[in-house]
Amino acid sequence: MTDHELQLLLLGFAAGMDVMLLLQMVFAILDDRRDRKALRTAEAKLRAARERAGA
Repeated sequence: MTDHELQLLLLGFAAGMDVMLLLQMVFAILDDRRDRKALRTAEAKLRAARERAGA
């Protein structure tokens, strides 16, 4: 392999790692949003159950 081919191989590897990191960040943000939505729903259900038990 020539030096140029090795450089292109390493560049492709580094670019692939960057893309994978970006995808992980995007999916982590989406997971966080989904978790916060589930938490709000659970808190609302708990609040409603407490109100029913106290009423």
